[in-house]
Order: sequence, then structure tokens, then C-alpha cells
Amino acid sequence: MSEVAKKKGGSPDKIRIVLIVALIIIVAGAGFKIYTDNESNNALQAEFDATKITLTTKLDSISGQLSNRISEIAKLGGNIDSLVTLKDSITAQRDQLQRTRVANKAIIQRLDRKVGGYEELLLAKDDEIAALKVINTKLVEENIDLKTEKNELNSTIRKATETQQELKQQISLAAKLKAENVKIFNINARGKEREGDFRSRQAEKIKVTFNLADNPVAPVAGHKIMIQLVDPAGNVVFDIARGSGSFTVDGREQTFTARQEILFDNSKQEMAFVYDKGSEFDEGEYKIVILSDTYEIGRTTFIVR
Repeated sequence: MSEVAKKKGGSPDKIRIVLIVALIIIVAGAGFKIYTDNESNNALQAEFDATKITLTTKLDSISGQLSNRISEIAKLGGNIDSLVTLKDSITAQRDQLQRTRVANKAIIQRLDRKVGGYEELLLAKDDEIAALKVINTKLVEENIDLKTEKNELNSTIRKATETQQELKQQISLAAKLKAENVKIFNINARGKEREGDFRSRQAEKIKVTFNLADNPVAPVAGHKIMIQLVDPAGNVVFDIARGSGSFTVDGREQTFTARQEILFDNSKQEMAFVYDKGSEFDEGEYKIVILSDTYEIGRTTFIVR
């Protein structure tokens, strides 16, 4: 190469050296950029992972607190439909965040804003719960007052009913007939009557007389007046052919010796029963029980010697 050429272009070795240095600089720059980009991406991913954990924890906490609010509002009678829907949405957002592996700034920003809104909603629901508690307390107090009034009214009605029943019972007892001046006569074969005790051979028939006592409470009404002649063994003398029969009291059948039907008119009516036994009377004490309808209104005894 001529001296002129060497002066214009330089030596080939120098040119190669310059090119190699330039190439090294370019490769080093590219490598540094890749390195710095990787470091930046790693830092971004690490930040995303940390933020994701924080947001997941917050969403879980909000979901749990929301469940408590839902339970309390339901007990107080409030509407929980929208809250249940919101809780399901929060659960879905948390699941979506957990599935996101690569850093996504948009998702983080969106959820971060929503978390703030959810926290404000929880505070608002606390106010709603406080208001519902006040309403429920008033309702409970009103309900207690109503129950007290109802109980007092029921007590008054019950007492009035008991008083009415007692009054009816008293009137019913007061209205019962009563036999007074009960007397026993024996009648011999000649038709002669003798009052009081007697010997068995002295009587073929007995006669029971009495009058119905004055009772202004008892209404004018029909009654069945019956007598029971009870022998010394405790048996009612009974003969259908001579007018005897039976009646029922409290589900139990009883017999009567003789019966008459009358219209009670509160005139101290006198009554007489004549009973022909058809055989001699056994010795001992006899009882005469007088009944009106089904209840006793008088009794007496006599002795046969």
C-alpha cells in the first residue's frame, strides 16, 4: 500500500480494533438494558404479589364482616338480598385475583378502589343495624305492653266467666226444690193410718207425706218427684208392677220405688205417696229418700219392730 493510502484510511488493524470496541459497547449496552428490564419486571412482579396478598386478606376480611352483618340484619328483620349478592361478588373477585399470576396493575387498581367502597358499605350497614335495633326494641316494648294488656283482659274475662259460673251454680243450687215436714204413716188392713214406727204385722202399706218448701228463685216448671224406700239391708224396694223404675245420674243407673210428675208453682204444694209393699216389712231401720228429678231434696227414717 502506498504511503498516501495509509495516510487516508489508517491501518487495517486500527480499524478492526475500533469495530470490535464499538461492537462490545453495543452488546454491553443491550445486555445492560436486558438486565435492567429484568430487574424492573422482577420488582413489579414482587410488588404485585405482595399487593395481591394484601388485597386477598382484605377481601376475605370484608367477606367475613359482611356475613356477620347479613346474619344480624336478618335477625332484625331487614332486607339482605342485595348483601348476599354482593358477598358472592366479593368472593368471585377474590378468586379471580388469586388466579392472576402475572402482574396486572389494572386489576390491582380496580380492586383497591372497590375495597375502599366495601369498607364504607360496612360502616353504613352498622348504622342500619343500629337503627333496626332501635325499631325492634320499640316493637318488643309495644309487644310486651300488648301481651300485658291481653293477659289482663284474659284475666278479667276469666274472672268474669268464673263469677258467672259461680253465680249460675249458686242460682242452680238456690233453685233446687226442698221437701219439708216429711212424715211416715203405716196403714193397716182396715185403712187406719198411724204416724211413726210400727210393728211389721201392723202395716200393709206405708204413706209418705211432705210439702215443697217456698222458693222464690225456683221457676214454675215440671218436675219428677220420686221416693226411694231403702230396706235395712241397704236395697231400694223395687217393683215395676207397683210403679217402680230407674233413672241415670252421672252415668250410673239408680232405681226408685215410686214417682209422681208435678208442676211446681211455689205454693208449698203438699204431696203424698202411698206404697203397697205386697208383703210384710222386715224388722230394722228403713230410709225414705225424696228426689226431684235426679237430686235429693229430703229424707227421713222409720223403724219396723
